[in-house]
Amino acid sequence: MPLRIVLAEDHPLILSSLAGLLRAEPDIEVAMACSDGAEAVRAVEALKPDIAVFDIRMPGVSGLEAAERLAVSAPAVPVLLFTTFEEPSAIGAAIRLGVRGFVLKDVEPGVFVSAIRSVAAGLIVYHPCVAPFIAKTGFPYDCDETDSSAKRYELTASDLRVVSYIAEGMSNKEIAESDHCSEGTVKNRVSSILSKMGLQARTQIAVTAIKERLI
Repeated sequence: MPLRIVLAEDHPLILSSLAGLLRAEPDIEVAMACSDGAEAVRAVEALKPDIAVFDIRMPGVSGLEAAERLAVSAPAVPVLLFTTFEEPSAIGAAIRLGVRGFVLKDVEPGVFVSAIRSVAAGLIVYHPCVAPFIAKTGFPYDCDETDSSAKRYELTASDLRVVSYIAEGMSNKEIAESDHCSEGTVKNRVSSILSKMGLQARTQIAVTAIKERLI
């Protein structure tokens, strides 16, 4: 069965290009290509695709608003948002809404297609630019909720420190220098954290940390 997608982008040329890119993949079907968020919401509700792929900035109903509506009317359909700019407010809103993917339009075509496949498969995929903004957003979370989430994942104080570093966008080398340990030690810690949290990618740590109020 092909991967069925509802695509939404308000610029006709970009919409046509993206639809063409996706239709060139033998295992992908563009169930509908929409020019605005309202049309996209109706399409997802009617067609129940495997994934919804929306531009954030669209007139009328934005990609974020469309994702919010679908969280109620079609919660089983994962949403991937894409945008031209690194917008902290949009990133924070996307995380709060449970959006599974967030990428910039400047990614390579293959990366874009891979992100769509990954999100449709149940993974969380966020552009690397997201991590620094997550660390700076400063969402007001309750300490008790933070402790509860940390205990659920069996994360130690050391684990939480590494999670915080990752959310700030630090590399393994930078974390090693900050913690006065080897890169190998940091790599092992990150692998352990991924295992404890049931994740597969480093970027997912930062996203999950915000959603689960770990930092």
